Amino acid sequence: MRPKGLTILELMVALAIFGIVLGLATRFFASQSQDTRIIQARNEVQDRARLVLQLVSQDLILAGSSRFIRNNRILFDETNWVSCAPGTPCLTGTDDSSRDTFTTRYHSSLYPSSQECRAVGYRFDGTTLLRADVPCSQAPTNNIPTSSYRELAPNITQLNIRYVCGDAAATEVGLPSGCIVVANPTERFVRAALVTVTAVSPQGDYTYTIAQRVPIRNLKTDEVL
Repeated sequence: MRPKGLTILELMVALAIFGIVLGLATRFFASQSQDTRIIQARNEVQDRARLVLQLVSQDLILAGSSRFIRNNRILFDETNWVSCAPGTPCLTGTDDSSRDTFTTRYHSSLYPSSQECRAVGYRFDGTTLLRADVPCSQAPTNNIPTSSYRELAPNITQLNIRYVCGDAAATEVGLPSGCIVVANPTERFVRAALVTVTAVSPQGDYTYTIAQRVPIRNLKTDEVL
């Protein structure tokens, strides 16, 4: 009669099978974990690029807005608002190959009384995009203090802005002031902006680019005043 229990051979076969199953399971879960990390990293990069595009677009849309609503009345900041005249434009910027900057002024009803007039700016520190948002009283003629800039988003490798002029040809230029090149003096204003944002993962293995055309409706009188 055969004694009860497993022989050494049977035990070795069982251990071998268990080892194979364990190895397959480990590889499966490792692959799942890696896929999850990749998806999460991609989502974070996409969210960062969309956030930057949303904020930049919002500030460009409001550029030059000279009125705000308070208590069902349309008002403007008589003390701090400076007209968007040619010498004091409400939208200025720099044209870099990939990291453009700009500064703008506008009114917003979202801020407390006497702070509705805002000066907003964007600049880079390496690939980190910085943003400043201060009352106009702290930034006369768009001169925003460097200390007012705060980190908005890291690993932004491109913020490219092309400005569309108000002339019949819809001339595209790299600077808001570039619209003065159009032939008709009454059409020397920025009509829209073409904004492109590129974000990259910290390891540099994933890049996401998003673009949008942004209407700018408040600058039509820049060269007419």
